[in-house]
Amino acid sequence: MKRVLLGLAASLAFTVSVAASSFGPVPANYESAAESYISERLADARSAKYEVVSEPYMVYADIAGYEGLPCWAVDLRVKSRLPSGGFGSYQAYTVIFLEGQAIALEDDARRVAKA
Repeated sequence: MKRVLLGLAASLAFTVSVAASSFGPVPANYESAAESYISERLADARSAKYEVVSEPYMVYADIAGYEGLPCWAVDLRVKSRLPSGGFGSYQAYTVIFLEGQAIALEDDARRVAKA
């Protein structure tokens, strides 16, 4: 029984490591990279407040004609200044990384499925 359980555990570990290898390494400095990617898309990024709410996690994304790309994703919330001068409520965003680079927001992807 112990051999069977040990074999199953080894098989699962191998499967997870093979799947993880297709995603590449976790993006370095993902917090600042995600903030920078979103700030480029805001009208007044200087006053925006960011909260990273997740560690990077694996997803398969359909982006720009590519289907099932193994990517990393990071969730964050952004509060930006309104034209009236006050702050709006936090808005949730998911930034998608491919080969360590932020490439899209979840809204830019047709489909994002967690791995």
